[in-house]
Amino acid sequence: LLPMVFAYLDQIGCDRVTRDKVREYAKLLERRAAGQLQTAATWQREFVRRHPAYRNDSVVPQEVAHDLMVACSDIGEGRRHEPSLLGQFVVEELTTGGAYEVPLESGPIDLEQRDALIQKYALRSIETREGG
Repeated sequence: LLPMVFAYLDQIGCDRVTRDKVREYAKLLERRAAGQLQTAATWQREFVRRHPAYRNDSVVPQEVAHDLMVACSDIGEGRRHEPSLLGQFVVEELTTGGAYEVPLESGPIDLEQRDALIQKYALRSIETREGG
């Protein structure tokens, strides 16, 4: 799947910063899939369990639910870092500056070009895994 993602990024003329961020995110997903990082569901359950207002009775008080939603929002918008959930991945704080100023290239791609791009990234993926 990742070779196709990177082929698509090539096709639309994606900038290097965005490409690097996608690569970082893919590493985060790999660590989560390998069990090295908590899933969002596990993190949320632990958040509720540790909250001082939770009474271990399977009832989530409004205060706990509110604090959980604030924490999730803060994590997603880059105001809070949770290493057990994100590892070294840092969510940059959201801003609207420049959000619509980067035009993406678009155009048809023939099958030969597409296949070459997929091969290129498949090879790169293998080299990365082998430490090359």
